[in-house]
Amino acid sequence: MTVTADRLSEIARSLNHRQWQPTAAEVAFGTSFFQQMKKMEDRPSYGFPRGASWWDRLHTENLDTLARVVAMMRDELPPGVREQLTGSPMVELAELYIDAAEPLLPHARRLLAAWHDAALPSPSAHTIAREAQRLNVSAEQAEGRLRYESACRWEKETNPRSLWDDLRPAWARLGAVRSTMMAAVTGDTDY
Repeated sequence: MTVTADRLSEIARSLNHRQWQPTAAEVAFGTSFFQQMKKMEDRPSYGFPRGASWWDRLHTENLDTLARVVAMMRDELPPGVREQLTGSPMVELAELYIDAAEPLLPHARRLLAAWHDAALPSPSAHTIAREAQRLNVSAEQAEGRLRYESACRWEKETNPRSLWDDLRPAWARLGAVRSTMMAAVTGDTDY
């Protein structure tokens, strides 16, 4: 597929102006994509620690999830799906998502290799107990929070802030593709 730089805008505009109204098969394909992505987000690999809130995740975990989603999408777009949805903007959106992720994948591989090699210190029982008392939470919650904070420090030491700033345009492009896919699936185009 040849995609112009403006193709995402063209698809979004056609959706917003209701020139493209996704078929049931397109909606099913997009729904499947989001369901698979949600499963991957809910089932992290590599034992990444999480913060106190559900959105407190390491950049490393987000990159790992992205790499797994892209691999899944490559597998989910076999010729049969492409033939069934020939010329579908939904398939184009899936391919745009994969293309937008490409600049992030080498960084994801490097960061995941560094994560595998990292030896993060485990908090002591005394530190866990003190943190649990300070926050008025269980020892398990305190330990999770301490592990997350330790992993955040590791991530900052391993990756300079400028690197994340350099990756921001690719993340923004992914967000735009994902938002357009979600609008196509839900029909919510009044944005």
